[in-house]
Amino acid sequence: MPIKRIIVYIAGLIILALGIDLNTKTMLGISPIISVPYNISVISGWLLGAVIFSYYVLLVILQLLIQKKDFPVYQFLQIPCAFVTSAAVQIFDNVIPVPGHIALKIIVLILAIVVTAIGASLVVGMKIVPNPADGLANIIGTKLGHGFGFGKNIIDFISITVSIIIGLVAKGSIIGIGIGTVITMIMTGRVIALLQNTIDSIYGWASK
Repeated sequence: MPIKRIIVYIAGLIILALGIDLNTKTMLGISPIISVPYNISVISGWLLGAVIFSYYVLLVILQLLIQKKDFPVYQFLQIPCAFVTSAAVQIFDNVIPVPGHIALKIIVLILAIVVTAIGASLVVGMKIVPNPADGLANIIGTKLGHGFGFGKNIIDFISITVSIIIGLVAKGSIIGIGIGTVITMIMTGRVIALLQNTIDSIYGWASK
């Protein structure tokens, strides 16, 4: 595998981590897939990066349980890649402040959507191993006969539902779910679609 593809892939993991952390800083509502570890982190006081890594490992285990013998061994590489992302999230979380004014929060939310879309596009576009959440979504969608998009909708819905339950049971309120969650769900996919041709070009360059 060309070293350029690996470098772009790792860069994508770090950019994705930045987008994830920017999303949490808006306080307007975080992306669905991060909502569960975010709730656990807020309630327990554990480091966000550590909780995200543990959650990602759980998602890889779920992939294994669903696919069993059909689970490719190389997909375990999702775990070290998840470590890179979660470690980067923690670094960014330690240095990026929470914007105080609503206008700044909106700007950060827009930036978070764009950055997340770029990072996710690079990770998926280099065709190495997926983010654990995307890997699980693809497996579920394929098993149900509707593909990745349908699987992602299911994962997002389950994530939001579980997050709401965790918040209500532990704190008596909803944590991390808001208008920003809805906007992120809708707009991230749109930005990813706009980036498709650019990512394909980068893949062609990195594969040489």
